[in-house]
Amino acid sequence: MKNKLRLDQAVFIGLAAMLGAGVFVVFAPAAALAGYLLPVSVLLAGFVAYLNAASISQLAAQVSRPGGAYSYAQKYLSQNWAFLAGSSFLIGKVASSAAIALAVAGYLFPEQTIPVALLSVAVMAFINILGVNRTAFGSLILGGITVLFLIFVVISAIAFADFTTVSNEPDLQGFGVLTAAALIFFAFAGYARVATLGDELTDSKQNTARAIAISFGIVFSIYLALSFLMPAVLGNQLRFSIAPMIDLLAITAPWFPAAAVSTVAGIASLGSLLALLAGMSRTASVMGEDKELPSMFAIRSKKVQTPWVAEITVSLLVMVLILSGDLVWAIGLSSFAILTYYTIANLAAYRQPKNLNSRSKFWPLLGLLLCLAIAFSVPITSLIVGVGLLVIVFGLRLGLSRIRKLS
Repeated sequence: MKNKLRLDQAVFIGLAAMLGAGVFVVFAPAAALAGYLLPVSVLLAGFVAYLNAASISQLAAQVSRPGGAYSYAQKYLSQNWAFLAGSSFLIGKVASSAAIALAVAGYLFPEQTIPVALLSVAVMAFINILGVNRTAFGSLILGGITVLFLIFVVISAIAFADFTTVSNEPDLQGFGVLTAAALIFFAFAGYARVATLGDELTDSKQNTARAIAISFGIVFSIYLALSFLMPAVLGNQLRFSIAPMIDLLAITAPWFPAAAVSTVAGIASLGSLLALLAGMSRTASVMGEDKELPSMFAIRSKKVQTPWVAEITVSLLVMVLILSGDLVWAIGLSSFAILTYYTIANLAAYRQPKNLNSRSKFWPLLGLLLCLAIAFSVPITSLIVGVGLLVIVFGLRLGLSRIRKLS
């Protein structure tokens, strides 16, 4: 393929995928659940994300095919596990994309939320169809702006932090810390986007792991700092805040216009949306090649090799979910499905032959168990819908498989 992505471009794709709507929307509900233990939830979500990233890197070093855990499960588990991974990824990312699109509209045009969310998806899908290099350029701009803004937020908050103001108790009886970690994991999950690039990245077996490590390290440092500083500046006001970034800067940098915060939040969300749509279309394309989805999903444009049929299809599915207008429910569904996806990725890493990687089997096993624990701690409605969707799609697959055998 011509014009493959460089390491620095892959890093910014990862940054744009992670530093999106999550950082602007999850800290308030997470603080209401975890209280003064909010940093513990961030550490837990970050540790699980790190274990997942390590397993993804371990697998990517041996499997360069696009598709992420779908391709890894295909090689080291079975086609059934691969289908479950791919389905979980697509369900989770459709939910993520809908939540992010709603966040874009909520920040920029709150009175026209659904129409603007639909338009955001259409525009980002069009950019992706133009080709992966333009996706990388868009991620460079969007991810770079967001990183600079969040570094400014952290620095401006340090002088105003007062840790004695953080007194609200965590909801320990309701497993609040775990549920908060599930919500925060939504903000980390974008590093899977780098793994789906596969052979679109130069020297993919080495640079995939490097790009994941660099982008994840930057994002984790920012999130952990905010988990300490937001409660220390806002106190218990954080748990009731609708727009915590605006409330935070109103204290630490009152000269900074609220409209600028909304604009940056919208830009960051668009960066995540851009990367998510690209990752979903490539996974759907690989599943189309394997006949796990209709073969039309494997159709690529001759000029830039983008899977335009898959891109359009997943964008339409996102638009359907946007019509529900429920941001928090979409986040919970996304976290459950993506944690299921990483459970399978960790299982694939655990099953990888020892001669292919020197990493201890303990780490992917631990990642698998923690993914399951957090996945089943999401809000109950999201859990029921997530389990139901996976059962339905897997049941449909088994039914179609039997019909093909009979015919």
